[in-house]
Amino acid sequence: MSQVKINVGKRGEHDSKKVSQEDLELKALLERLKKKGLNPMQICQKLTEHKVSPPTADAWSYSLVVEHCKRLNVQ
Repeated sequence: MSQVKINVGKRGEHDSKKVSQEDLELKALLERLKKKGLNPMQICQKLTEHKVSPPTADAWSYSLVVEHCKRLNVQ
């Protein structure tokens, strides 16, 4: 009979290693704006107004805000 090896770790631990510092800051910012009750279009306007540069594009857009919210699990 062969032996089975199992690695045990905390739930979600493997996901946190992949997230960079910039992603953590962006997630915190998006969560703060969502808590204020803003929709993605309003979040886009606030980010542009406060001159927060997007990580991948030249300017913030509705679809870019929605994409980053989904990627970073911002609800």
